[in-house]
Formats: sequence, structure tokens, C-alpha cells
Amino acid sequence: MEHKRSHLNQMLSDEDLIQSLKNVEKLDLVSLISKLPLPVAILEPDSRLIGVNQLFADIFQSDALFLNGKFLSTFSTVVHAHFLLAIEKIQDEEAQADFEFYSQGHFYLSYFKAIYDAEHAVQAVILICADVTRLKRREKVLILNNQKLHDHLFIDQITGLPNKMAFDQFIQEKIVNNLQSSYAFLKVDLDQFKKFNQIHSYTQGDQVLMQIGNVLDDELNPDHSRIFRLNSASFVVVIKEMTQWAVFTLAERLKMKISHEKIIVDDHEVLTASIGIYHLALPFQQQDILQQLDLAVHQAKLLGKNSIHVL
Repeated sequence: MEHKRSHLNQMLSDEDLIQSLKNVEKLDLVSLISKLPLPVAILEPDSRLIGVNQLFADIFQSDALFLNGKFLSTFSTVVHAHFLLAIEKIQDEEAQADFEFYSQGHFYLSYFKAIYDAEHAVQAVILICADVTRLKRREKVLILNNQKLHDHLFIDQITGLPNKMAFDQFIQEKIVNNLQSSYAFLKVDLDQFKKFNQIHSYTQGDQVLMQIGNVLDDELNPDHSRIFRLNSASFVVVIKEMTQWAVFTLAERLKMKISHEKIIVDDHEVLTASIGIYHLALPFQQQDILQQLDLAVHQAKLLGKNSIHVL
């Protein structure tokens, strides 16, 4: 795409081309620009078309002779808006202006450049368009590939939640570099999940993880909380700017929601979760957070299944 920009910029800067356009009569202008290999239009400063070639008219599924004398706004409000912006830039003594627009299934770059008279007043504006659809498709493929790579690295493939690598990145970017805010952490560890897998199969275990992930995510306010799947049976919730009592209340609600799903482990019990709570204290090391959460969950499990412990 940059090559296209450079090539068209060179065309627009060609003094011979500009001088020729200044000297020809308007009646001969259509014939002249029809020989150019790109979609071209010549416009009055009020956006009335002096002349266009058929390549330009084809962009709007029209005819070059029909478009002659028409205002730009009569067939393209988008390009007309770009023209007005280009005029502003030209008046601010910018050499040229370029924009991007979409028409009839194609992407185009539009380049505007002014033709001045002897008094340096704008006499006309040249508009040249370049079809960059293929380049846009390549860009889209690259974006999709980058997104797939990101998803592979940072998204848990079972639950669709951010994974431990995403958690580490979040801690580094949002917390280590933003120590002015207060943070709390919940580690939600499913009780006897290993037993569930052994009884019901790992396939059903994955389905349960997806179900629990959705339950937890639905209960959280994204303005204050982020959830991550840490490992086999554990989720971590990061909470920003919330009182200790509010954090504990949230943990109680999450614990209750999981038990209310009534996921059967065996004939005698349903799946529950133990939750450890850790309020970040300064100074800290990044690895300390997970260590403290492990300790908090361990203490919760010592109290019995479906328990909460605040470290």
C-alpha cells in the first residue's frame, strides 16, 4: 500500500502533468484524462466535476459523460466529505490529502491535489483513486493471523477466558505499572474436580469448566473485575478499587452460584469451590501474588469444601 502511495504521489507531483492540465481547454480535458491508466477526476473548488475518465465513473457504476458537470455530493457523500477535508488541508498549505473509501465491493485510496493559478488561488482539484482491495485483503489476513496467534498464546482453549500468560501480562501492565490503585484477588478452586474427571471423563470435565467459566464471568462487572483461568481447576479474579467487605461479598456470591449449578460429582455431593482472597500489599513481587493465593486457597480447603479464607 505504501508503494501505491509513493507512486501516486509522484504522479501528482509531475509538473508536466499539472502544466498540461492548466493549459488545455475544458472540452479537451475529458479526452486527455481518459488516457490516464488510473481513475481520475478534475473538480472545481466547489466540487463540481470538470471532467472524469471512465475508470473513475466505473467506481460508482456510472458513465463518464453523465458525471461531467455533476457535483461530487450527488453520487458519493463519502468522497464529497473527503473532498471538503482535502480543501481544508489545501487551504492550510498542505501539499496533498489522501483518504480511504469503500465502493461496490472495493477499497480505494483517494488522493487530492490542487492546481493553482498565477495568484496561487485554487483553480481546480485533481482526484486520483487507487484500488487497494487486494492490499486490504492481505492486511486482513495478517490481522487475522496475528489474532489467531494472540488467541493461541493468551486465551484458554477450553473456557475462552484469558489464561495464565494473559494473567501475567495483565499484572505487569495494569498493576506493576499502576500502583496507585488498590487490588484484590480471588482464587476460585473447584473442590474434588479431579474426582469428577475420574468418574465422568475429562470430556465432561472440560464442559464443566466451560460452564463454570461462564457462570463466574456473568457475575463480574467488567469495569472493576477481570477473570482468568489459571490451571486445571482454578480461576483467578482480579478486582480493582473495591472494599474488603465488597470483595468478600462477591466471593460468597460466586461460591453460591457454583453450588447452585448442581453439577453432580457422585451420588452424595455436588461440585463446589473453595475461594482464597488476597488483598495486594506493597511492596510486592509479581510471583508473590500467586503464592499468596495458593496459601489462601489451602487455608480455605482446611476449613472444608465450599469455604472462603481471607489471607
